[in-house]
Amino acid sequence: MQRIKIKFMPPIGPATFLCRVSSRWTPIAAALALLLVSVPHASAQVCTDPTLMQFAVTGKIVRSRVGFTQGLEFRDGLLYESTGNVGGTTQLNTITLDGKVTTLADQGRKVFGEGLTILNDEVVQLTWQERQVFVYDLSGKLKRQMRNPRDGWGLSHDGTSLLFTDGGPSLFYADPKTFKLGKTVAIRAGKNEVAGVNELERVDGKLYGNIFTTRSIVRFDPATGCIDAVADLAMLWSVMTPDERASTNDTENVLNGIAYDGATGLFYLTGKRWRAIFIGRFRDLK
Repeated sequence: MQRIKIKFMPPIGPATFLCRVSSRWTPIAAALALLLVSVPHASAQVCTDPTLMQFAVTGKIVRSRVGFTQGLEFRDGLLYESTGNVGGTTQLNTITLDGKVTTLADQGRKVFGEGLTILNDEVVQLTWQERQVFVYDLSGKLKRQMRNPRDGWGLSHDGTSLLFTDGGPSLFYADPKTFKLGKTVAIRAGKNEVAGVNELERVDGKLYGNIFTTRSIVRFDPATGCIDAVADLAMLWSVMTPDERASTNDTENVLNGIAYDGATGLFYLTGKRWRAIFIGRFRDLK
C-alpha cells in the first residue's frame, strides 16, 4: 500500500510545497501540504500517513443548467444540490440522473448557501457567514430554521449528529434538532492538522471531503479526524470535453460536490458551475 510522506520545502512563491510520493518528488497540486496548518499538542494521537486512492469514471450527467454547487446528496434516485449565490441565488435543487435541474427552494441573494445533507427525511442546508441553517422537507418546503454559531462549509451526518466544517482544521458535531454543538475533532494527516475540508459525504463510516481550491478529495475517520487516504482528481480534466474544461478556468469554479448511492456503490463528483457530474468509484491503491 502506497503511503504519502509529507515534507515541507522552502516556498517558491505563494504556498509552494512538494511532497514525496514513493521514491520521487512531485508537485502537490492536488494534495494536502497546501493546507497543513499546525502541529497538534504533543499528547494528541498521531495519525498514520494517508495512502493513495484513485477514482475511475464510469459515466457522467450533463445538467440542464449549472449552479454554484456547495452541497450534493443522493436520495431516492435524485441528486439534491445546495448552491451559493455566485452568479445566481442560493437554491435547493434536485437533479435527475438524465440531468434535469428543478429548483425546490430559493433563498435569493440574502444568504450564501453551503453544505447540504439529508437526515430523517429532512434536508439540512448550511449558509456561510450568515450562520443560518435551513431545514426543508424532501419537497423543498421550509420547516424550520436553526442558528449555527460558526461559519458553515461542508455538511454530513452519522445517523445521529450533524457533522460539519467551518474552513478550519476541525470537524464539528451538532444536534440535528437545535444545532447545539457537541464534540469537536481535529482533522489531521500524520501529526499535522488540515484546514479547508469542504463538501462532505459519509460512506461506510468514513467522511470524504473536497479540499477547497485543490483537485484533491480526502477520506477520514470522523471519530479520530485521521485522514487515511487522498485522491488526486486531476484525471477528471482528461475526460472533460473542451467546453467542460473551459467552464473550470474561472478561479471560483473549483472541484466541489460529492454524493454517494449506497445501492450501487457509485459516487457523483462535480464542481462549482460545472456542466458535468462525473459518476464512478474510488479504489485504494495497493
